[in-house]
Amino acid sequence: MRQNRAMGCDLRDLDVVFVDDARQDQAIMRSILTGARVARIRGFSSAEEAHHAMLMEPPHVVVTDYEMPVADGLELVRSMRDPRAGPLTAVPVILVAGTPTRMVVERSIALGVHHVVAKPLSPVAVMRRLEAIVRDARQFVLDEVTGRFVLQDCDRLLDVQRKRWNDLLDGVRAFPKRRDAVPPRRDTQPPVEEAMEEPRRRGPLHGLGAPMRRAPGEPVEGATGQRLGRTA
Repeated sequence: MRQNRAMGCDLRDLDVVFVDDARQDQAIMRSILTGARVARIRGFSSAEEAHHAMLMEPPHVVVTDYEMPVADGLELVRSMRDPRAGPLTAVPVILVAGTPTRMVVERSIALGVHHVVAKPLSPVAVMRRLEAIVRDARQFVLDEVTGRFVLQDCDRLLDVQRKRWNDLLDGVRAFPKRRDAVPPRRDTQPPVEEAMEEPRRRGPLHGLGAPMRRAPGEPVEGATGQRLGRTA
């Protein structure tokens, strides 16, 4: 077994490596870690470059993007968990993913990733993960099947995660379909032909646009209410 390298450390004593091929995301991560007063911050643009540098100076924590050219974040983690990587086998990892799908999350757990965070990153999300890592007493154990180091309770974590996915799918299936949830619309208006014939059956209209009937000899009033005399 190997102890988490960040266990018991103060945030202001941490050596954190972040890996991202996008300069904008690098700037965001550096700003977040600087605001947290992390002691040492090292940024790299590729997994290979970061791996070589970490072999020389192992960090306490690695924050890596998932989607990167040549080698992605999980390939970097896989190389770190190889027994030949020495101290890197026990370095906790936070994986950052634009779309943390079920496959990405399950592969991350199986490779010994501590946390998966979705983009866009927020300082609160990163700080919570770092604080959880320095208190995480779980150790890394050698998996006899893969020959790599993993977190000692990764099987339990995988079972919990799969149960969450299944519960989520059950909830989606339980949502009523549209044809069941929305009652069929009943047309309360009469057909067009019937609506057009209705005024004819009722005779002249006594509403807008139709003159009102008056008795013979009844004076005619204008719009102002004044009586109008005969003009002829």
